[in-house]
Amino acid sequence: MNEKISVIIPVYNDEKYLEQCVESVLTQSYHNLEVILVDDGSTDATPAICEEFRRQDDRIRVIYKQNEGVGASRNTGLAMATGDYILFIDHDDWLLEDHIQKLYDLLKNNQADIAIGNFSGFLEEKKVFLFYPKFQE
Repeated sequence: MNEKISVIIPVYNDEKYLEQCVESVLTQSYHNLEVILVDDGSTDATPAICEEFRRQDDRIRVIYKQNEGVGASRNTGLAMATGDYILFIDHDDWLLEDHIQKLYDLLKNNQADIAIGNFSGFLEEKKVFLFYPKFQE
């Protein structure tokens, strides 16, 4: 079996994008995942969304904490992580279905300690995607 990857997602009042984000992680082609949602004191429906995901998938862990910012939330997630590798994503990100597998393969094929992926962005107010160039693998 492949090594476990802990995916840490800091969340704060993220009801708009959180479901899309978490679904994109849960549907990865790489399955040996632990998903850690760190709720940083949300006051909207975010906690209910987190709990629903926890009920649906035993790979999900939810941590509730007082609001201290995204850095503190990432550190809280790191302290709870049990994976061999760590992946941080933001609450409004979503991953293509082979994203984690590709990063894992790059780590293993290059005997690397870290893998960094490219990303694209979406400007909602302008309804346009931003694409960033791909580096040589």
